Amino acid sequence: MIYSISKTFDWYLMDIMPVVEKYAIQSKNGYHGLYTHTAAVVFRGIDYALSLGKKPNPVVFACAFHDMARINDGNDTIHGPNAIPLAETVMDKVDSLDYNTRESIIYAVKNHSLKNLAPRDYISACLWDADRTRLAWERGYRPNFFTTQRAHRVASGTANEYLKFMQKNMSSRARDIIELGESY
Repeated sequence: MIYSISKTFDWYLMDIMPVVEKYAIQSKNGYHGLYTHTAAVVFRGIDYALSLGKKPNPVVFACAFHDMARINDGNDTIHGPNAIPLAETVMDKVDSLDYNTRESIIYAVKNHSLKNLAPRDYISACLWDADRTRLAWERGYRPNFFTTQRAHRVASGTANEYLKFMQKNMSSRARDIIELGESY
């Protein structure tokens, strides 16, 4: 099967995000919002998975779930582990994933905000890189926080460069649903 960023992102927006929205505690908009930050993390996660020649769907799930239990924009250190029961509920409703894939998604979500932990597979690598990219744009690029070559290139560039890439590689339907801007 051939995957594209646009088609995979539309699948996320049409089939996955509405289910995540039902169970997520996180806000819809704002710095860590479902329609802002999470949507951008999903988009970057797809991009990074495809750059590795990997199936993006498990990365979409991990990215979609990573902040769903976030209760604020501050230092919420337990939002990853707290997202696991919510993520499991969503996975039960939207797709039948094999045990190993589910465990990889859970590991990636649970540990995505920990420092000094190496990703154990491409799902973790893509989620962690996709989530940390915005921090690189805001606080400066630090190569030791990234594992995929694509993420190194994106994180060492500018947010505006990537925003243009997003707009070019996203359907008009997607542009109508999510809010591209400062929170991506």
